[in-house]
Amino acid sequence: MLENKDLIKSFYLTYSVGLITIFLVSSIFIYTPFILSLLQISKQQFSFAPTFFGIFVVISNLLSSRFLIPKIGTTNCLIISRLIISFIPLSVFYFENYFFLLLSFSLLGVGMGIQAPSALIQVTIIEKKTNKILMPIFKTSWAIGAMIAAIISSISLWLNIDALNHFFILGIIAILAIVFIKIYGLKKNYDVINKNPKLSLPTLKTFLFGSINMIQMAIMGIIGVWSSVWLLEDLNSSLFLAGSIVFFFNLGSIISNFLAPKLIKLTSELIVGPYFSIIGSTLLFLCTLTMNVYIIFIGITLFGFLTSNIMPIIFRQSVKMSSKPIPTTISHVTSLGQSGFVFGPAIVGYSAEVNGLTFNVYAFSILFLIISILMIFLMNQSKR
Repeated sequence: MLENKDLIKSFYLTYSVGLITIFLVSSIFIYTPFILSLLQISKQQFSFAPTFFGIFVVISNLLSSRFLIPKIGTTNCLIISRLIISFIPLSVFYFENYFFLLLSFSLLGVGMGIQAPSALIQVTIIEKKTNKILMPIFKTSWAIGAMIAAIISSISLWLNIDALNHFFILGIIAILAIVFIKIYGLKKNYDVINKNPKLSLPTLKTFLFGSINMIQMAIMGIIGVWSSVWLLEDLNSSLFLAGSIVFFFNLGSIISNFLAPKLIKLTSELIVGPYFSIIGSTLLFLCTLTMNVYIIFIGITLFGFLTSNIMPIIFRQSVKMSSKPIPTTISHVTSLGQSGFVFGPAIVGYSAEVNGLTFNVYAFSILFLIISILMIFLMNQSKR
């Protein structure tokens, strides 16, 4: 019983790590219109920044999962990640230079690549030790972090608060929170020891689940990076509403993720995951056809609610079906998933110049529908 209490405390700590990190990352993405104006760059030029971010996420994920995590443990990796990430957003506005924009996003990718597998490994370990469904709950940390970022950053943009002051305060909060990671982080004796931490290829099932995660992460990246620009340019919204798409998408996600353990027990992962996602993708497509901001807000909220459990179910299914150690399986799925950041926002940055951002919203609604159908097929095959 005492062990379970300690593990749950560690889960809350891991949860806070996810929240603060996504809060920082989402904040800088919500400032995308401001960055475009500040650096006098096109959407296509800006799209290279999240591409660099994605490349370095994948590289550092692979290396940290195989070599860093086995040597120093997941909690120490979370501390290193926080040290790297905390003041990266500040540097973009301090240097006001395109080269430093690319460098900053590359370093941000390194920090995220170290953190993501560390946090997900911890949640998976705690799930197994406590026999609780925690992965969907953990995912709400990302949604809440993005939601808070949407609110605070939109207000900051509306009030014309200096970006340097905004991101300096955020960096201070993030760096001070390292104390709590050190005190309450998962103890190293709980870490799963990977005795063979060399680079390896995923199994076919892990690869397929990871590929679905890749498309899903690409779409999340598109929402995070380009939704504020879409609102301001295509839908002619005010600057105050810049973070609204991110806010409503994550509002739906939070509600769904908290309900997920009960919904899964009442129905199944198949229904709560891909079947819900098919409905969500269809609703978003139909709501976008209206080009009415408020109907789109409803559509994006329902889309967030109905699709948000795809990712945690992917991780749960992958670990169940894999014969490889947990750190290796998590690394494969996260590496494939995060590679979505390499091409997702970049493709949209190019496509936005040619076809407009509204076209891309239709496109990713259809794409999400397709991967949901593929996931149904894969989960049914696994049952057989």
